[in-house]
Amino acid sequence: FFFFSSRRRHTSSSLVSWARRCVQETALPPIVDVIPEAKLNLVIYHLKNQEIEQAFNLMKDVEPTTPKEYILKAVVHAVVGQQADSKEHLKISQQLFQLVGGSASECDTIPGRQCMASCFVLFKQFEDVLVYLKSIRDFFLNDDDFSWD
Repeated sequence: FFFFSSRRRHTSSSLVSWARRCVQETALPPIVDVIPEAKLNLVIYHLKNQEIEQAFNLMKDVEPTTPKEYILKAVVHAVVGQQADSKEHLKISQQLFQLVGGSASECDTIPGRQCMASCFVLFKQFEDVLVYLKSIRDFFLNDDDFSWD
């Protein structure tokens, strides 16, 4: 039984490694410069797989033009800032979150309010975080990701 169990684990991890290589080497990279969403999706992929340096390298030269690009760049800087204990990256992240959350077109949207909450988390102003999160709570009542007791 142990042999089969360890063999299954090895096969499973090999399959995951193969899938990662496929995504990284074949699927998204060739179209990153052609389809803007491909780059964003690849950055998200890297973040989800704890490949922070790869995510940062993809986003460092991006000049955001859409709220999604600003948010993703802010998230990347926040993660890099927290991992490297870099005040510079955290400040950039705060500014980007505040830019989206404070903009006239986004301030009353769920992503805009999440950005302001994220900005205040980085400033460690937790009372303000609660104000923004409570303002969107009703939209997430039936979402299990937000129903932690």
